[in-house]
Amino acid sequence: MKFIPSLCLVILASLCLHQISFVSADLISQTCGQTRFKDLCEKTLRGDPGSKSADIHGLAKIALKATSTNAEVVQSQISKLQKSTTDKYTLQALKDCAENYEGASEQLSDSLTVIESKHYADVNTWVTAAMSDSDSCEDGFKPGTSKLTALNNNFFQLCSNVLAIVNQAASVNKA
Repeated sequence: MKFIPSLCLVILASLCLHQISFVSADLISQTCGQTRFKDLCEKTLRGDPGSKSADIHGLAKIALKATSTNAEVVQSQISKLQKSTTDKYTLQALKDCAENYEGASEQLSDSLTVIESKHYADVNTWVTAAMSDSDSCEDGFKPGTSKLTALNNNFFQLCSNVLAIVNQAASVNKA
């Protein structure tokens, strides 16, 4: 007879965990449904194990961390290209891009600090500035051809998604 209450407890716990997982998955779909780059948003959020139990504030932090990591990847690629490029015009554009992404990384780092205290307006300002940095990087190659277009576009899209998620978190925070 002691087996039945234990079994009931296990089943109840299992159902609760399943429900939490379902709610989180639904929150991710709902959240990403309000972004411009839905597929990238879902891939970014679902790629982090913490997203399974995150609320909207947690999803905003996850998206912001992923974007910050992406800025580091772009900086690394810029450094590699600087070492392998001899064209003076391209080298200058890459130097400018390195400065742009250094600024973007600092802005994202600042955002990661203030998001903890839910200062969403500051996050919005700094992520918008980081987006502008990626645009400036891309524009620096014109009229030539950028070797960073795909990376700049991806970074821009990640920033756009962060802004959309942060705005959702700010709306929930006001309620």
